[in-house]
Amino acid sequence: MKHAIVFALITLQLCAQNALVNIKGTVLDERTGKPLGHEMDMVITSEKTGKKFVVKVNSSTGEYLQPLESGQRYSVVFSSYAIYRKTATIEIPPMQKFKELTFDFTVRSLKEGESLAEVRAFAAGSAELNAEARSAITRVHDLLKENRQMRIVVELARELTQPPPPPPVTKKKAASKKTKKGAKTQPEQPPPPPPAVTVNDSLYTARLEAIKSLFADIRDAEIRVQYRAGSEQPFASTEPNLRILTGPVKSIFDE
Repeated sequence: MKHAIVFALITLQLCAQNALVNIKGTVLDERTGKPLGHEMDMVITSEKTGKKFVVKVNSSTGEYLQPLESGQRYSVVFSSYAIYRKTATIEIPPMQKFKELTFDFTVRSLKEGESLAEVRAFAAGSAELNAEARSAITRVHDLLKENRQMRIVVELARELTQPPPPPPVTKKKAASKKTKKGAKTQPEQPPPPPPAVTVNDSLYTARLEAIKSLFADIRDAEIRVQYRAGSEQPFASTEPNLRILTGPVKSIFDE
């Protein structure tokens, strides 16, 4: 009997140390300091038990509220089609009584048209991606994997064909010193116009396929990855010929 009483007291003491608490606060956009204005979830997971809680954040006020057991550490994952995915942790000390604790957070909203990469991806006349371009595409690829509804726009410049070498310079024949009276001199013929320089369409297609192959395993890539032709560039240009931008900010379920 005595042992049972001691066990019961210990159990009550342990329970008292792990009282429930309410965590509350706001989740704001770090760009503006204001509520996001879009739907957003907080997935709170106990590192001790693995139990998950999906908490809705008020899109108008940025406020949230969730009861949790004290004396634990929790990971918090913020997710939405309108933000970059973010992970945080909170530590709740053991509490003997119910209490409210405030934890405020910020997230970074997605904004259409932001540059994610801008590189000279291909050498003149080549459809082989260089190391710098592959590294930049890998970073964007990882972003797409982490943010399951994020969209991007891949803009590839169109390279012009290589201009032909200039024609060889020919020396003019010296005019005859003696000309017959009344003879007509032949007018000098203008040089032929240079061949037209056009967009190298086959090279553009080959380059585009090389880029597409690196995004082939992205879920819903046909919706989330858009491709468009960029500016025309001379053959000898050294300017960036690949740009990757954030795309429209909207849910893939709106398609």
